[in-house]
Amino acid sequence: MSQSLFVGNIPYGAMEKELKEHFETVVPVEEVHFVMDWRKGRFRGFGFVRLAERNIEKARTELDGKPFQGRRLKISHARNRNPEGKTAAFP
Repeated sequence: MSQSLFVGNIPYGAMEKELKEHFETVVPVEEVHFVMDWRKGRFRGFGFVRLAERNIEKARTELDGKPFQGRRLKISHARNRNPEGKTAAFP
């Protein structure tokens, strides 16, 4: 089973592929999703990383607060925000 981590403070110039590669230095990654502001047409500076449940804590403890492209990532457990129990980033 997989779970998602919320990742904040991502540099605006970063790409999903680059964040995936950064996380994969520690654990295998299933999927990365950046949240976009569709009205403004730009990245909002945060996203979600989906991992196997057994790798969640390792990724969080080893990467939270660590630099990525000049900014320190803020990583926490993703919370479900809709009634179906799915995160908005990964329906």
